[in-house]
Amino acid sequence: MNEYSTFQKRVVEFIHRYIDEVRLLATAPNKFYHERRDDSGFLEPTLFAGVSILLPILFYCLLTAPFTLGLSLLFVLPSMIYGVMFLFISAIILHGLVRIVGGQDKFETTYRSIAYASAASYSWLIPLPFVNLLLFAALFCTLLYFALREAHELNPQQTSILLIAPAFIILLSGAILTMTSIWMIFKGIALIASYLLPG
Repeated sequence: MNEYSTFQKRVVEFIHRYIDEVRLLATAPNKFYHERRDDSGFLEPTLFAGVSILLPILFYCLLTAPFTLGLSLLFVLPSMIYGVMFLFISAIILHGLVRIVGGQDKFETTYRSIAYASAASYSWLIPLPFVNLLLFAALFCTLLYFALREAHELNPQQTSILLIAPAFIILLSGAILTMTSIWMIFKGIALIASYLLPG
């Protein structure tokens, strides 16, 4: 019983800390990254990114479940894992670019910057195709701009040039994801209509 209450306390503490971090990222990203400049570790930012990615995925899976006959719910956990892995791979690429332009900090710092920038994932909750994509790209790159300026002490020109690659990748992959989602919804509607309509 005591172990269970300890677990509950940790979950509640994590939720409160997560909400505070999202609030600070939304209102004062520069301050957020400055305060965490000397933090270390991969677990905390990975959990933060996982939750930030999971909630919009869960929203869309529940939204499209009637049209996909519930199959979309099978993709919740794999999609979250894919999202976190994509952030890790993106951090590797971005860290290489940071090193080219003179950034001196370690990979962990770059990964933490990208993981916390995943708070921009909440822009996917706006159910307007392509509007949410553009908003996500803008918010993610803005948060990443502040993170790279603080963590790697890059000047504004270097940071802006570095963000061209992530913005392009976000827009390209987001457009593909959006078109795939729209196709999946229409196929689900067509499948349901074929069963409900005679002939």
